[in-house]
Amino acid sequence: MRNKRGKPVEQPTAVIVEDEVLFAQALTAFLEDLGYQVLATADSEEGAVQVVCERRPDVVLMDLKLLDGDGVGAAIMIRETFKVPIIFCTSYAADGAIQLAVESLGNAALIGKPFDEAELAALLANAVKTQPRDGTLGDLRRS
Repeated sequence: MRNKRGKPVEQPTAVIVEDEVLFAQALTAFLEDLGYQVLATADSEEGAVQVVCERRPDVVLMDLKLLDGDGVGAAIMIRETFKVPIIFCTSYAADGAIQLAVESLGNAALIGKPFDEAELAALLANAVKTQPRDGTLGDLRRS
């Protein structure tokens, strides 16, 4: 990617954590169309923690229901070592308890499935814009 002046721009990176293979593939294609480099996908809580901590993406797109756990549990473990912005993409977005759990994580957002592409694109752009490259905690709320 290049900016308006023709200089190289660092491509933002992402990890997708989703247990439904077809949906993970669709998310991968969507993010790549937006210009993101998808570093890896994971389908379990343990796999999510491992991949995110090893690859250190700019943003994580995570489902709540995973093969052997849940996305909030994975996020809590990830946050012990890495302060990456996390966008939860789930069918349970309207659940008050889930909203509180995501809010308590800080630097996290919640979007429902099926998602609005423009809304998800805006959340991703804001996450990357506010995320310092040193892994410290930014603020994911929309500006």
